[in-house]
Amino acid sequence: MQTVVTHNGNFHPDDVFALATLQLHLGKENIKVIRTRDEEIIKSADWVVDVGEVYDVEAKRFDHHQKGSPERDNGIPYAAFGLVWKELGVQVCGSEEVATFIEEKLAQPIDAGDNGVSLYSLNEYEVKPFELFSVVHTFKPVWGSDDNVDDKFLEAVDFARGLIERLVASSKAGEVMMKIIEDGYNNAEDKSIIVYEESINRHALVKYEEPKLVVFKSESSGEVRWKAETVPVDYNTFDSRVDFPAEWGGLRDEELVEASGIEDAVFCHKGNFLFVAKTKEGAIAAAKMAK
Repeated sequence: MQTVVTHNGNFHPDDVFALATLQLHLGKENIKVIRTRDEEIIKSADWVVDVGEVYDVEAKRFDHHQKGSPERDNGIPYAAFGLVWKELGVQVCGSEEVATFIEEKLAQPIDAGDNGVSLYSLNEYEVKPFELFSVVHTFKPVWGSDDNVDDKFLEAVDFARGLIERLVASSKAGEVMMKIIEDGYNNAEDKSIIVYEESINRHALVKYEEPKLVVFKSESSGEVRWKAETVPVDYNTFDSRVDFPAEWGGLRDEELVEASGIEDAVFCHKGNFLFVAKTKEGAIAAAKMAK
């Protein structure tokens, strides 16, 4: 049994996710968590995160509150999660690529927020996104309740551990999918419409110039359908390189069959980026009519 110490009182995503990472690395059942600022207890711990004012990998100390604490090449300072992930991420994931993905998508935003670094500015809608900081905040004891803050901290750690596990699994699956997408692209005679036998993400085709649509098999609750989807112009937009005919948007079944002339048509999204058919042939026929 190894003792892991973090600070007591209020908690934030950086200490929550740092503890979650240690649970994944060491095994939850092999860790005793102590939340304290007692210097003697901190000195005797096997691991210390987000408290103690020491960053020393060899001594398994991962705090960032002291002067001279490290920051990334892009200027984002490390917080407890980033420091722990920097040391253990590859071991937890079993992959340098996946560890880098989580560093960029999860650790950097968490560390930035903990260090007071803003990563975005509001647009004309002036609506703030519901960030991970706010998600973790929901685990804290509700004002006026009898909830124990240490128990709620551990609940948040359970959530964080599950999120990391899902991100790792999703990223590894994404690597497999990208290989399938690359092979499909390379083998396609007509690179404007790429056809796959597996469900894929249309945004993955953005990196190629030629594809305008993808057609792929989709199975849900044992029911097989074929989807034709337009390829976006960029990774962070809903605008597509082509669209299905505007008059198809929002139609389904008989109405869509009549409008499209495709006998097995099932549904067309009102945004005109998705068409569903019962067969591959139907989905390909729809893809050929997109402009």
